[in-house]
Amino acid sequence: MAQERKKRRIVLTSILKPVDDTRMFEKMGISLAQTGDYEVFIVAYPSTSNPSWEGIRFTSLHPFKRLSLARLMAKWNVFRQIWKLKPTILIFNTHELLVPAVLLKVLMDVKIVYDVRENYYRNILHSESFPRLLRWPLALMVRFKEKLLAPSVDHFFLAEKGYETEFRFHRGGWTVIENKAQVSNLHGTRKREHGKILLLFSGTLAESTGVFRAIELAKELHRLDESVTLTLVGHAALKNVRDRLQDEVRQHRWITLIGSDQLVPHQTVLAAIQQADAGILSYPYAHHTLNSHPTKLFEYLSARLPIILENNWPWIEYYAACQPFLFCDFSKPDGRILLAELKTKSFYTRTPEEVNWSSEAPRFLKSLENL
Repeated sequence: MAQERKKRRIVLTSILKPVDDTRMFEKMGISLAQTGDYEVFIVAYPSTSNPSWEGIRFTSLHPFKRLSLARLMAKWNVFRQIWKLKPTILIFNTHELLVPAVLLKVLMDVKIVYDVRENYYRNILHSESFPRLLRWPLALMVRFKEKLLAPSVDHFFLAEKGYETEFRFHRGGWTVIENKAQVSNLHGTRKREHGKILLLFSGTLAESTGVFRAIELAKELHRLDESVTLTLVGHAALKNVRDRLQDEVRQHRWITLIGSDQLVPHQTVLAAIQQADAGILSYPYAHHTLNSHPTKLFEYLSARLPIILENNWPWIEYYAACQPFLFCDFSKPDGRILLAELKTKSFYTRTPEEVNWSSEAPRFLKSLENL
């Protein structure tokens, strides 16, 4: 009788991402569990849901505020959890865990993989996440740490193709694993019901992601056609953003806000996509998002949701033949033309290709087999 192959133990971990994070759990975690070759553990921030999946065990960190001493200490809580689990592979997705991960590699036989989900250097410099006086020193410290410790990292996953040229610290070995949609074609041809037009803005709610540009566009369209409504679904990390959003909702009853002060389960986001008539991609021009493929782009394309955006993204031509887009100048939108196109244009004359996680999973698994 053949001896049963011993499973490799693998931990996926984060500081701010929740245990049910879409990329960490629904994509990577489930893909690993389905192979039957791994014992899968996820150690991350608490979730508002109670995730479960056969072959995956979840450990939630103690909750903490975004800017707090408890957050600084969280990485050592992660260190303790990993030390107890003694995995053969550790995948972490934030620069905050670089030092603990390298230290664990020194102390035990573990391969460490840095899943680079953001260009942290650019994000810190060009977003409103940190006070202005802290941005340069924090950004420089993060990039120095990444360059210094990169030689100790066994492999890098890059969530964006643009990261291959945006920075160089990953040159020892990397695989591009894009953050594509973990959903199938949900809709076929869309038909609006009850004469309403439901617009959707999903994901991080922040000035840098364009949430207030989306609101202003929706106001213009609602002024022309009162059947237009807007749903905002996502998390706003900054209090001043949450307060502004609440003011908008109070003043405009046709705007619905889901989440805001708490992380939103991915299934809630998917439900909102299913109900919407068009999704809005309204990022203002910024160095830290210039080369990005937002996760919601893949989710909207996979769900065949018409997408309102500006005609300045480098990847537009790749999907243009499918007819998914409505172009808009958010600084001076022509609401009448946009409404007419929303009501009459035929979208998705072709099915978008390679927008789902199924195109990334084999490459992801192969990369780990080779470690």
